[in-house]
Amino acid sequence: MNTSKQRTEEIVRRAAAQRAARAKNRRAWLLAVTAGCLLLAVAAYLILFIPYPSALPDISRFSGSPYYPLMQRLNELTYTPPRYQNNFEAWFSDLGGWLGIPSGDADAEAPDANEPAGPAGGGDSSAAGPGGSGAEGDGSVEVTDNQEAGVTEGDLFKRTRTHLFYLNNQSAYSDLTVLASFTLAAADSAPCGRLEIAPEADTYFTGEAEMYLSEDGGTVTVFRPVGTKSGGTYTAVIAVDVSDPAKMRETGRVYLSGSYVTSRVVGEEFLLVSNFAVRRDPDFSDESQFLPQFGAPGALESLPMEDIVWSEDADAARYTVLCRLGEDLSLRGCEAFLSFSRQVYVSQDNVFLTRGYTAEVQACGEIVSGPVRESRTEIACVSYGGGGLSYRGCADVAGSVHNQYSMDEAEDTLRVVTTLSRSEASVFGSSSVEKNAALYVFDLDGFSLLAALENFAPAGEEVTSVRFEEDVAWVCTAVRIELTDPVFRIDLTDLSHITYTETGDIDGYSSSLINFAGGTLLGVGYGEDGGFKAEVYEKAEGAVLPVAAYERQAFFSEEYKSYLIDRENGLLGLHLCDFAGWEDVYVLLRFDGSGIAPVLELALEGRGFPDRTRACIAEGWLYVVWGEESILAAPVPALA
Repeated sequence: MNTSKQRTEEIVRRAAAQRAARAKNRRAWLLAVTAGCLLLAVAAYLILFIPYPSALPDISRFSGSPYYPLMQRLNELTYTPPRYQNNFEAWFSDLGGWLGIPSGDADAEAPDANEPAGPAGGGDSSAAGPGGSGAEGDGSVEVTDNQEAGVTEGDLFKRTRTHLFYLNNQSAYSDLTVLASFTLAAADSAPCGRLEIAPEADTYFTGEAEMYLSEDGGTVTVFRPVGTKSGGTYTAVIAVDVSDPAKMRETGRVYLSGSYVTSRVVGEEFLLVSNFAVRRDPDFSDESQFLPQFGAPGALESLPMEDIVWSEDADAARYTVLCRLGEDLSLRGCEAFLSFSRQVYVSQDNVFLTRGYTAEVQACGEIVSGPVRESRTEIACVSYGGGGLSYRGCADVAGSVHNQYSMDEAEDTLRVVTTLSRSEASVFGSSSVEKNAALYVFDLDGFSLLAALENFAPAGEEVTSVRFEEDVAWVCTAVRIELTDPVFRIDLTDLSHITYTETGDIDGYSSSLINFAGGTLLGVGYGEDGGFKAEVYEKAEGAVLPVAAYERQAFFSEEYKSYLIDRENGLLGLHLCDFAGWEDVYVLLRFDGSGIAPVLELALEGRGFPDRTRACIAEGWLYVVWGEESILAAPVPALA
């Protein structure tokens, strides 16, 4: 039997063993917890902070395609890098203001995504203008004041000798485009027929439409931008039989991928220009995502590589596509230009397509605090003579091109007026902008620069309107917010010695310059108070002199095709909306050689859109249309 001392020692021994076991268990537990925490930390780091991959997608599997070099450039232009560097930034971006995390840009577009470019414009005249057929019988009578003789422009409004046709396009995003016809019967004029042109399944209409009327007056061709539910954009070319204006019917349509820019008719062929933007991160196994296509619905074919003009330094994933279509809408030729967009000018022989960009330039010895960037424009020239299309070359100019009237072809030279713009970034992040105007002349055989006139306007002014006439360029410049302008007469007779004169500062500025009655120049634009102003200038020997002006407190449209221009009788017609009372009126102004004043004014019932109102004069009557059921007819007062 153990003594008490032995029993005590046994108890102490067992207690010590238990303490040692518990200590060992605690160490094991701590090791396990520490290891678990380390593993969790490593896992958390891997999940939260491992960088997202940012390398370009591998498209080497397409190396056998004739489009592969183009694919590589498009891959660079359209690749979207991750918005965040890792999962931590992605998951906690809402706390970015506290944690210094970039928020990303959820609404960012593809690089240089297609910018809508509305249809390029002409205007309305009362008689068969340049390019009009003036056909006998019930044939077409041209009412558009075309920029070039023999090159007809599309519009919302066309006519025969017995009927008017109007394309009702008041909603840019609608389910229908309505083609309306009206009888041309003086006081008895009335709506005659109505055709609803609907988008096809899984598509919807977008943007502005235009139309043409065939010379025999029997066919209307409508150009309508189309969107798809999958995000694609197309231009629908729709043929309509209008031989019976009371029973118009669609006879067929074709599609070109890309949004509609403008079009022309030369002879019996169409020239169609569209912009096609490549999507972000396109699937290069699907050609419709990165190549322009043309054809019948459901059977579009890609343009071959030899019809695509591009360069390694292309900086935008979009094309300007030029197609030549026969009267039956068959494809006669097509050229696509990567990175070209914006303004289009069509001469009797060539199509000129522009691409604006910016470039860093030397500051000519000036002391500057940051880089100097200059706006520039490339102008591609495509000949449409013969049976197809032929790329001739490209000119590069300083400045930006305002619109189609800023370009002109004469004796195988290209003449172009631009707004010069330079910006200098400062060390504080702001920038100063310098503006002025320039004129350049290029030889179209080799695209060498023949002559230049730079900085002829007052400092800070930009080009607001241009009109070429033989060897003279008329240019209006202004600082728009100051509402003052000079109008310049630039003599191009001797390209080695270009001279110019100007009016000096005049209140307001002209958004359109128009060769007008009796060899005068008409300016349509803004007065000193921001209202409407029409001003006539005399083309004096070596000068340009203001003669007469008409001003009114009213809104008006800068859309040139919305103006009725009758040079023979000195008439200008347009839709005005008076500031006081918001009254809509159609005003017919006349220049009689010394003054300009209204000779007829018609109230337009219902609020209209001045840029969509159209009018013409036929057999002594003025016809005004501003909707599918809205027509007014009034006799034009006798002109002394």
